[in-house]
Parts: sequence; C-alpha cells; structure tokens
Amino acid sequence: MIDGNVTKAGAGSVPFAGNNAIEILENDHEVVKGLFGRLAEAEDPAERSSLLEQLKAVLTVHNATEENLVYPAVRFAAGRTKDAQTLYHQQDEAKQGIWELDAILKGSLDGEDFGSRVAELQKAVLAHVRKEEETEFPHLRDALKGKGLTKLTEEVREFRTKLRFDSAQ
Repeated sequence: MIDGNVTKAGAGSVPFAGNNAIEILENDHEVVKGLFGRLAEAEDPAERSSLLEQLKAVLTVHNATEENLVYPAVRFAAGRTKDAQTLYHQQDEAKQGIWELDAILKGSLDGEDFGSRVAELQKAVLAHVRKEEETEFPHLRDALKGKGLTKLTEEVREFRTKLRFDSAQ
C-alpha cells in the first residue's frame, strides 16, 4: 500500500493505488524503486530470488498498462511519437535485463556479477521513470485535460482489474 488509497478489484486481481492513471503509474514506480533498493542490498540467494519474482510481477502489470494504454496516449493524444517509441524500447531493454538477472540466479548465465547487473538495470529503470515523470506524464496530462485523463484512468482501472493471477475462470 502506497498511500492508503489501494483499490483491489477482486480475488486474484491486481491492486492499484492513485486517483488517476498517472498517479497509479507513479505509485507503481515507487514500488519498483523500493524493490530495486531491496534487491541491490540482498545477499541471500533465496531473498534475491523472491525479490526478483516480486519485481517481475510488478513490472509485468505496470509495463502492460503503459504499453497498451499509456504509450499510445503519449503517441497520439500528446503527439509524441518518437518519445513513445523510446519508452517502448527502454521497457524492452529492462525486460531483457530482468531475464539476465533471473538467468544469473539460476546459474545459466556464467561470468556475470548479479550485484553489478542489478545496479546497471536499476540505473536504466530509474532514468526511464524520470523521463516518464518529468517529461512524458506532464505532456500527457496537458494533452488529455480533465475528461481525457478521467477516461484514461477508467481504462487503466478496467485493464488492471481484468489482469488475473489466479486460474482463469
């Protein structure tokens, strides 16, 4: 819970915190930062594995939300095509970095230092977060104004409500 404003849509569904789409994503960023900080400090292999699994889960939901709803809005509503493409590319690189960390922990990627790879990935992800929060989200907020942001927020909540972690029904 970030600020006491966590909504959970039902058993097995994804929680979200925030009053609008941008706040939800910014709160996700805080969770990601916290997990990276803990992962960077962890030395126990079991703890590293557990934290990496949590990070993968959070990033999966967060990235899916941005890739399916937010980046198209950045591209079309805010008119920032090149910037949206950069954000997609950065997320792809982060996914590869997460895979590499997982491979290091599982022993299938020899010669790589887990701690230095975490630091490198953390630095890249934090730069991505800064770009979103300092540049793209303000442009998006300006482009969408009140009703557009309300619609995007509804879409984000609906999308995340439909994401399920339990068995399909």
